[in-house]
Amino acid sequence: MNRLIATNVLRRHWPYLAALQLPLVALGVLLLAPDLDIRFLAGTFHLVLMSVIAVCALVVACLAASASARTRQPGLVLLAAGCIGVGVLLLGHGLTTPFVLGQPLNRWVNRLPYLALGWFTLCLSLASTSRTRRLIAPLGRRPVRTFVAVVAVLGSLTALVSLDPTALGGSGDVQHEPFVKNVITYGCTALLLPVSWIHWRRFRLGLDIVQASLSIAAVMTAGALLSMHLGEQWRLSWWDYHGCLLAAFAGVAWAVLHRWRATRRAADVLDEAFSHDPLTLIAANYPIPLRALVEEMEAKDAYTHGHSARTAALAVSLGVRLGLAPDDLRTLAQGAYLHDIGKLTIPDEILNKPDLLTDDERAAINTHPDAGCEIASEHTVLAPCLPIIRHHHERMDGAGYPAGLAGEDIPLLARIAAVADVWDALTTDRAYRPGWQPERALDHIVDGAGSHLDPVVVAALLDLAGDLGLRPSGLDGDASQITSATTDCHEACVGSADLVPELRRRLATLEVRRPNGAS
Repeated sequence: MNRLIATNVLRRHWPYLAALQLPLVALGVLLLAPDLDIRFLAGTFHLVLMSVIAVCALVVACLAASASARTRQPGLVLLAAGCIGVGVLLLGHGLTTPFVLGQPLNRWVNRLPYLALGWFTLCLSLASTSRTRRLIAPLGRRPVRTFVAVVAVLGSLTALVSLDPTALGGSGDVQHEPFVKNVITYGCTALLLPVSWIHWRRFRLGLDIVQASLSIAAVMTAGALLSMHLGEQWRLSWWDYHGCLLAAFAGVAWAVLHRWRATRRAADVLDEAFSHDPLTLIAANYPIPLRALVEEMEAKDAYTHGHSARTAALAVSLGVRLGLAPDDLRTLAQGAYLHDIGKLTIPDEILNKPDLLTDDERAAINTHPDAGCEIASEHTVLAPCLPIIRHHHERMDGAGYPAGLAGEDIPLLARIAAVADVWDALTTDRAYRPGWQPERALDHIVDGAGSHLDPVVVAALLDLAGDLGLRPSGLDGDASQITSATTDCHEACVGSADLVPELRRRLATLEVRRPNGAS
């Protein structure tokens, strides 16, 4: 179903996505059939085409700059800076076209696109890779200074060579110029392909068309570099790189504007463009039915809403640690968020009762997995979440409810959500007890591994906690406390605070490393 949803998103935009591939297909045909690579000399058309591409790049730059001014995200600053460089330098590329506007033969007409694409590749690579977060963090604090510096340096160079294309060695090759162009072409191509894969994975997580456009733009930029480098000037293979650039930057501009029409705020469209957190990417594009159910749940019971959000956050971190594919992570996030949605059908006098429940009231509470499944099943887009909603209270020994499933008969995503649910239930303040210290909660979770909880998922939780320096205390646990914590969560709570808020926040939002060999 998740793959079907992703396919439907792509299908809605297939004319745009298919059109973007045409320049790459054309390049392959021209390189394989040199007889088709005819000469096409059109200087004025070249100037107009480069101006159009420059405008598309500057549109993206303006939207990214606007978003970065509000969010202070360094990734957006780099995207804006990269697109500013492309817009300014490619405009200079058009203005230095020989025999147009009286310009002489010169080398800058060939150099400027290398500089533009090399600069853009550097910016996009730094923005997209999680390993560079600390390096680029200062840019988020000073976006305006960054933009001013980029415009000043690249704008001055463009103005100088546009006024006199023979300046700065523009009348002939400088030493090692061919070698530098080789390094830029193949080095940038090697950087852009993994960047494209990063954004494609992010698209699969959140189904955000902006992520898909960034992925394709990276591939198109690599194609433009190869076409420019391998093609012969003024032949179709050389013109092909202009098509790649137009597809790349017009495509991103279209995707951002397409999303902007719905939100009317550039920052809302680009906020998560360079997020490295899977849950953030997923939540940015939650389906409308899920958002509506979440709002209804929050209106009925603020605690249930907060508990569900935290459970989803930890479940996704566990899913990443276990190597789940993006489609499964998206289902896990949505299902964990909605795992208690069936409590909408439970009367308030039972749900908020501060005293112990009667047997009849307990039976009513225990109907919430089936009730939640029925509510969510009314929305086709939520179909993948149903096993999580229905089976998050099953037990590995078969003593859970509602179906009494045991072991691996319980869906894996439901087993992951169950561990996250238990963790939050144990460490959250209740009217009748404060939230437990993490070490004490881990004691009881370890004791319940194999009987209540999946040992593999518990091991992932311990591994995740270990990264934060947390270990079980070594005291004997009591698995019955797990049942108590998860079944008594109806009782009025002090709130979502607990004894160690910073520690729990880090556990809930930690971006964990994927184990070797995980997909």
